[in-house]
Amino acid sequence: MPVPSFTKKVIGTVVNPTGPGAMNTFATAGDMNSDGWMDVVVCGRNGKMVWLENRGPGRPWVEHWIDEVSKMECGGSLIDLTGNGYLDIINGSEAGHDEIYWWENPGPGKTGRWTRHLIAKTGLRQFHDTLVADVTNDGGLSLVFTNQIGGTNIYCVPIPSDPYLSPWPGLELIAEKMFEPNPDQRWNPEKIQPEEGLAVGDIDGDGKVELVCGTHWYKYTGDPCQAWAKHRFTSGYLTTKVAIADVDGDGRQEILLSEGDPVIYGRKAGGRLAWFKPGAEITALWREHVIEDGLLDAHTLQAADLCGNGRMDLLVGEIGEAGEDDRYITHPPRLMIYENLGRGEFKRHILDEGTGIHDGLLADFDNRGVLDIFGKPLHGPEKWNIHIYFRQVS
Repeated sequence: MPVPSFTKKVIGTVVNPTGPGAMNTFATAGDMNSDGWMDVVVCGRNGKMVWLENRGPGRPWVEHWIDEVSKMECGGSLIDLTGNGYLDIINGSEAGHDEIYWWENPGPGKTGRWTRHLIAKTGLRQFHDTLVADVTNDGGLSLVFTNQIGGTNIYCVPIPSDPYLSPWPGLELIAEKMFEPNPDQRWNPEKIQPEEGLAVGDIDGDGKVELVCGTHWYKYTGDPCQAWAKHRFTSGYLTTKVAIADVDGDGRQEILLSEGDPVIYGRKAGGRLAWFKPGAEITALWREHVIEDGLLDAHTLQAADLCGNGRMDLLVGEIGEAGEDDRYITHPPRLMIYENLGRGEFKRHILDEGTGIHDGLLADFDNRGVLDIFGKPLHGPEKWNIHIYFRQVS
């Protein structure tokens, strides 16, 4: 099958307070009113959190207000915590605060502010990623999140049967002060770059899932002396997005990284997109396969069979570095498919150029059984627009 093509559509414009650093940070997709159509959630760093209702092809999307927020980060999650059949929202604070919250979905037909509940107050600022999965392989879901200032702390907390408990009990530290060296001191006077990116998958082939964060992977042991075994698989990758997939078709899972913000954190040459394969000893460093270098802050990384050939292709999108006047200063950001040619070889195809994308994801928004692309820019003249790239189907 050929590489798919897409048509970009603005489904809404979510404007939040202007000023230095003003942007929409958190965005994700899910069926918020359980009507069978995939909706989206968008949150400003400061301002409002909303969800945009998908009412089907040809009909305008409707914005619904959730809450007024401040100092919000990206990387939140959706899960039905209350058991009422509607997705609730989890998201954490950015550099100004040390709390992570969940917002209670009241269900359709209800208006007004959603109730916000505290999950944890860690004493550490800035949460960048969250993930909900059975990371302890015991049948129970946990929330995993990263806490970044001074190096990344990775936390895990079981999702309680009563989510209204506040804070949630059983908060556990998986790892602390994880970072990669970064000589640029503009944002990091300590010359460290906190680890980013979360994913789960069975990477050692034992039928249980492991956790990947940045340049390390973690295995739950259940040992009261060391519940999580930490293993480094590479080094030198900054501000990563993480995916886990069988890249070379050998039936085993490999790890993929794209560097999400290296330019803004001082690496002006750009960042890498790569996949990693273990050798005979899985706890040793893995073999690096660089797919491309010089990417302009590739903060979107998704793996799926987009070309219909049974191989895992990659969706990669660049944020685009912005100057003080919000002009792109290196090259126009690109949205790309890396077609998997087999045996871990890839060919790049540009889907769109000139519109940055941040935390883009794949989902079926028009119920045609194919994956579309959702995302929003951080910078530039379109930064308040919310986009879906609808896949063209002949």
